[in-house]
Amino acid sequence: MAEIETQAAENETPMTDAQVYKEYMKNVRASEELQCEIMVGAREGEDVCVLLMKACRAISNMTGSSVFADQVERSLRAVYGEALGVEHPLEQQIQEAKERLEKIQQAEMETEEGDLREAMHNSARSHELRIKRLQKKLDDTLKKEQKKANPFG
Repeated sequence: MAEIETQAAENETPMTDAQVYKEYMKNVRASEELQCEIMVGAREGEDVCVLLMKACRAISNMTGSSVFADQVERSLRAVYGEALGVEHPLEQQIQEAKERLEKIQQAEMETEEGDLREAMHNSARSHELRIKRLQKKLDDTLKKEQKKANPFG
C-alpha cells in the first residue's frame, strides 16, 4: 500500500485541501445543473436516453469518477443505437464517426510514410462504411417513426 502511495506521489503532485474543495464544488455545481436539466427535460418530453445520460453524468460528478457515465454511454449507444435503432444514440454515433473520419483523413494527407498512409486510408474507408451503415439504420428508424405518426399517409 505504501508503495502505491509512493509511486502516486512520484507521478503526481498531491492536491491541496483547497484544490480538493474547489474540485468538489465544481462537481456539485455541475451535478446540480444536470439535475435541473433533467427536471426541465422530463417536463418537456426530452428523449429518455438523453435524460438517462444526464443522470449518469450527475452521478459521476457526485462520485468524482467519470467511468460510470462513460460505461453507460457506451452501452446505450451500442444497445439503443445500433441494436434497437433509437434516433438520438444513432445520431451521436454518426457524428462521432464523422469527426474521427475527418481527423484520420487530415492525418493521412499529412503523412508521407507509405505503410502508415495505407493503414490510415483503410481506417478512413472503414469509417465511411460505418457512417453509411449507421445513416441507413437512422433513415430506416425515421421512416418507421413517420409511418407510426401518420398511418394513413
